[in-house]
Amino acid sequence: MGKIRSAVCEAATVGARAVYRTPVPPAVYTHALREARRPLPPGGVQKAHAIDLEMIDRTRCVWLDRHKADRGVIVHLHGGAYVSGPFMGDWEWLSGRAAALDCAGLMVDYRFAPDHQHPVALDDTEAVLRALAAGGLLDGRWVLSGQNAGGGLALTVARRLAEGAVDAPAPAGVIVMAPWLDLANDNARIQETGQRDPYHEHRMLDAAAASYAGRTPLGDPDLSPINADLSVLGPLHLTAGTKDVFLTDARVLKARLSEQDVDLRYREIAGRIGSLVRLRRGEDMKRMLDEQTDFLREVLQGA
Repeated sequence: MGKIRSAVCEAATVGARAVYRTPVPPAVYTHALREARRPLPPGGVQKAHAIDLEMIDRTRCVWLDRHKADRGVIVHLHGGAYVSGPFMGDWEWLSGRAAALDCAGLMVDYRFAPDHQHPVALDDTEAVLRALAAGGLLDGRWVLSGQNAGGGLALTVARRLAEGAVDAPAPAGVIVMAPWLDLANDNARIQETGQRDPYHEHRMLDAAAASYAGRTPLGDPDLSPINADLSVLGPLHLTAGTKDVFLTDARVLKARLSEQDVDLRYREIAGRIGSLVRLRRGEDMKRMLDEQTDFLREVLQGA
């Protein structure tokens, strides 16, 4: 009887795994991301800041306290795997840092797949920065930040600014959180994140990468900054969670930048940095946010 019960349990386990790994249409993986999109700041953010919507070139942008731009500007690139965003967590992060520094924040709502493919997100961001520079809004110090896909995009933009490829000043610093650095997702498949086989997360990322990259090779340095020379970067604050799927990418980047003497601040926190709904809470997150605020104060105010 025991052998029969064991055989039944084993068959059920094998069957469950087969169902779990059954491919589903790529649209299923990205639907939740699009449903979680928050193009406007949530109510709490709107109460805390003066909100201005502006079309800069062909890109929709949202200002938090634009009137404080002379005190510094945090230009934020949202996550969303290049198929969605911004999310509640993006708004929470930008609102909190702008309030802590008493400066302006700008959410760049760059266009994304499937309607738009690479290099549209890059072009949108650079067009916004050129327009801001022409209007004198980047005359003071400013910071470029991003999470997940926005983090990878921020590194590419910062590199191109440092190389003089964009007619705008380079940022005083860059903050990236669990950045998506390799759209081929080779490092993301290394199981060191402590997650329980994030199979569908990998499939969602693969589908999103194919949708946004189009005919561009996934390893193109402008698409996957892990393959670019980032030694030209200025001060950089890099964070990853021990359960973020991009943890290995972050560790590889840390090792490379450390060898190249880039001014790097690195922090790993337990768990994940956040979800689509909001930033994660807890002491680790508080320490991360405090470190980011100190970094912002240092590069924006010279303190």
